[in-house]
Amino acid sequence: MNIGFDINEANIPQRVGVNQVAYKIFTHIAKQINGEDKLYALGKERPLPDMPVGNENLIYEIFGSKKAWVLTSLTKRLWFGKPKIDVIFSPSHYTPLFSPTKTVIYLMDMSFERFGTEYFTNYDINQLKKWTPLSVKKAKKILTISEFSKNEIVKLYGTNPDKVEVVYPAFDREVYHGKIPKTKVISVKKKYGITGSYLLYWGTLQPRKNINRLIEAFAKIDKPQLKLVICGKKGWLYDQILEQSKTLGIENRVIFTGFAPNDDLPALIKGSRAFVLPSLYEGFGMPIVEAQAVGTPVVASRVSSLPEVAGESAIFIEDPMSVDSIKNALDKVISLSVKDRVKLIKDGKENTKRFDWDVSAKKILNILKSV
Repeated sequence: MNIGFDINEANIPQRVGVNQVAYKIFTHIAKQINGEDKLYALGKERPLPDMPVGNENLIYEIFGSKKAWVLTSLTKRLWFGKPKIDVIFSPSHYTPLFSPTKTVIYLMDMSFERFGTEYFTNYDINQLKKWTPLSVKKAKKILTISEFSKNEIVKLYGTNPDKVEVVYPAFDREVYHGKIPKTKVISVKKKYGITGSYLLYWGTLQPRKNINRLIEAFAKIDKPQLKLVICGKKGWLYDQILEQSKTLGIENRVIFTGFAPNDDLPALIKGSRAFVLPSLYEGFGMPIVEAQAVGTPVVASRVSSLPEVAGESAIFIEDPMSVDSIKNALDKVISLSVKDRVKLIKDGKENTKRFDWDVSAKKILNILKSV
């Protein structure tokens, strides 16, 4: 069987969110492909050095124009290229709409439908709103990352629930674990200019992550030595988030690290009092699982998929639209007794056992073959 994999989401530097998920699925499916099955990695850019090495079962094909690649170059390959691709997997909202090949897509979340131009650029909104319903209709099977996201797809597009399968993403167990050396924590803190105790947020800096309210809630905590470290790639309306700490007069207590590589993130998490994810909407919320794997208490919003992901192993922000609600959750995690903190960390590590890339990749591979 010839399986096509659109690698463009996976084959970029500074992977976050969708890119990380696409990369991990690709690398783990590449490990599992064998026998008569072939995995054709289809893309518009040469594979980065950390992409799997090609072999007799993994064949890279880099081709076509970089602009409108899916609509033009990929579609042409599926119609006229050799060998014939039996099924194409797109770990994104974009799949060829006019092709002879059966398609499977992996949707991460529907936040663009819920929030619109309030939290997204006009370009992104137009692209996503135009393509996603068409891709959902075209796809033979739709995969998504949580039961919450499955319900969103069913409600928004009137999709038959039987057409949608939940496949949980997972985390890199070799990167995120509890055995981070203290020396590494010290060196990473020094690298980013962090002194003393701190709370940590990491993820893309954009409005739906609710960072402005987090900063406002943090400003109300009467602990001058406590810092808030905000780590992540600049996103939509980043400047407004950056200005917030200055407006509140706490810029000396809020540290923006910018994008941090995987080599630094576990130590940043390990060194923190808690990881905080105050999002208004998440299709999954992988940083919760990564923080728990490292052994750090988690504070998360009780909205969208986050209770599903965290289970009972987090302190919840009951209303992420309320600054006071965020502050209450921060106060709670800061004031945990040693016993309660240890229990929360233990429960979190137990929770991470539900998420495994090998299991998820095997499930996806079986779905592709069945399609």
